[in-house]
Amino acid sequence: MESYEIKNMPVSYSRGIKISFCAVADEITENVKKSVESIINIAEEIGYPYELVVSTHEPVKFKSENIKFINEEFSTYGAGKQLAYLRSTGDFLIVFNPTVSYRPEISDIIHNFLVKWEKKVVLSDVMIIPRDLLDKTGGWRDLREYEDIDLLARMIESGGIIAFPSDHFDPLKYRKLHGETIFNRVLNFRDAIISANYSFRDIGILHTESSYISYVSFILSRFSRLKPFKFGINNKVMVMESIMESLVLKDYENYITPESVPKLKLTRNEIRYMEKRSELWNKINKSIAGIIQEVND
Repeated sequence: MESYEIKNMPVSYSRGIKISFCAVADEITENVKKSVESIINIAEEIGYPYELVVSTHEPVKFKSENIKFINEEFSTYGAGKQLAYLRSTGDFLIVFNPTVSYRPEISDIIHNFLVKWEKKVVLSDVMIIPRDLLDKTGGWRDLREYEDIDLLARMIESGGIIAFPSDHFDPLKYRKLHGETIFNRVLNFRDAIISANYSFRDIGILHTESSYISYVSFILSRFSRLKPFKFGINNKVMVMESIMESLVLKDYENYITPESVPKLKLTRNEIRYMEKRSELWNKINKSIAGIIQEVND
């Protein structure tokens, strides 16, 4: 059983907003500890009452008024995030990657968005979600992959996305973990298909997994108890279009003017996929070319 030592900072604020930093960590590694330390520093810099809520499979001996390690059973990233959301109390949830140590400058993005109290989702190095939107959409579902794509598609219908320039966005990542069994890879991709509402054509264009895994995953997705949310376009394209539109329109300048504007890194397959599946992408492709960078698959 892990004994976790971290500075325990007292919180005594009188402002009306409370924020909940939430994450899912399979185990408490040194990287997770460093990530939590960086988030505490950011929270203290912002100056609002805050809490950290981390869902984990590993029991943690730690007592703090504003840091909670939730050691309850969950089997997917979606279920872990939902658990953290349900056990949190903040007006805004800030979802972070517990393997990343965050730069202090993120505090400015968070603070400037919170003071406007908008009913939209912010995508930057972290994801900022008003609790009202989570309550309205029901939060995360029990999905192993692309659980944020599934959630964001519903939130776009209710509010919208504000994207701040970043070289990547965690919700767009497909996790390919080293040492995964074929069985787990099939289940992972099955859930990605459900989350994104992929057709078999989509799978063939993207080449995310091998033909065998893709075919079996697609068949299983059709028999799953969880069904995809369906809109006019598939959920992955819907989210990507919202991000691109926000970046092209420079919505972020209503909150902060960054010293530098990193380009979003996308693989050739991802770019080709959007060219084939998105009308908006092709309409504004000249503008998009200036904000993305093609990287190796």
